[in-house]
Amino acid sequence: MKKILVPVDFSEHTDITCSYALKLADAYKAELMLFHTYFDQVVLTDTTFPDSMNMNAVYNEELIREMHTQAEVSMKKLLATLEKRLAEEKIGNVKLNSAVVGGDIEMELKMVCGEYQPEMVIMGTRGLGQNINVWGRVSTYIINHAKVPVLTVPEIKTFMGFKNIMFTADLSEGNAAAILQIFNLMKPFQSTLNVVHFQIGKDGEEEKMEVLKNEFVTLEQKGNIRFELVSVEADNQKSLDDYIANNGIEIIAFQPHKRSVFYNFFTKNITKKNLFSTNIPLLAIPIQ
Repeated sequence: MKKILVPVDFSEHTDITCSYALKLADAYKAELMLFHTYFDQVVLTDTTFPDSMNMNAVYNEELIREMHTQAEVSMKKLLATLEKRLAEEKIGNVKLNSAVVGGDIEMELKMVCGEYQPEMVIMGTRGLGQNINVWGRVSTYIINHAKVPVLTVPEIKTFMGFKNIMFTADLSEGNAAAILQIFNLMKPFQSTLNVVHFQIGKDGEEEKMEVLKNEFVTLEQKGNIRFELVSVEADNQKSLDDYIANNGIEIIAFQPHKRSVFYNFFTKNITKKNLFSTNIPLLAIPIQ
């Protein structure tokens, strides 16, 4: 991995998101691109007086210039903070780059992904002012459209680590490729990958789980990976929370498609908001 894109909004949440980005960049000796988009679509007020219209236009242009200036100042402060951390933690071979642009957040992120070609995107699930509607929507958009792994970091106080990862398997054909991708991605951290299928009722998925396990016999014997069926009765959220707590899960990995049990948990049986209320970083693995 050589390039990691980190969308930032300079909220307090940015610090913990960057902590994850620095750890991954250090492991891979990768470049970090810090990317900020400010909304520059200022609407002019209606008026029948041309002179007033011109004054409004000038005012709005000045406002946009001020927004750009403030964004650049905030980016310089963030870069200085990260460079200081790199020096203090003696992290070498990590290059920091940055970009500040005005426009629609979703469109600008789509464009920078196409131009910069990152191999991973790391971003928060909440934005400035705890705005879940905007930043949460952007996170969902990137997860659904990016063709690279996307790590979304919730509002947590400290870096949790990469040691214990849970992959929510729906036992479809693409699970084996996703497991291999997660294992290779987290290999520098000597992680344990917990492949879990949340079995709703008695859906008889034992045979499918055995087929999946047979593809990773060597890794299972070494203790690098473990497989488990978890029966779910009525409360899906409780089953997930209990597994996370009992196994010290630090990251949840999933494949973002409608058949995914993980998506069923958070878009059907609970609510979409709970996807971003889960206090665990989420790693979306693209369908190959």
